[in-house]
Amino acid sequence: MRAGSLASVRANGGFSLLEMLVALVILSLSLGSLYQSTTAAIRNVSVADQYTRATMLAESMLASASDLSTEEASVSGTFDIYRWETTAWPAENPLALGNEAGLRGAALQYVRVTVSWPGGQSDRKVSLLTVVPVRQESP
Repeated sequence: MRAGSLASVRANGGFSLLEMLVALVILSLSLGSLYQSTTAAIRNVSVADQYTRATMLAESMLASASDLSTEEASVSGTFDIYRWETTAWPAENPLALGNEAGLRGAALQYVRVTVSWPGGQSDRKVSLLTVVPVRQESP
């Protein structure tokens, strides 16, 4: 009778110290992994935000590229943490090569905008390229 009553007390007594320690170790490992995943996700959101801002700046600079009145130009500047450079050079216009059917094209230029900013181990950058007509100076 004594052995049976000891077994029933043990069954109703709860968890042993060893079981609790194992559970705490598993919980701490799980929380450590969760913390690292959350930190990496926050870092990725920050980098994505920087790329979005850099792309918006580059698109804005491309939109203002119509102000370039010469075929070759280079303009640079800074905005917040971003450094930008706009470069323009002549593009070949296939309509201007031949005078077929009286077609004559406008002078074109390539415009490249490169935006760079400090990143983790090296600078990050975004570069956009387009072709626009050369703005003619009004007399």
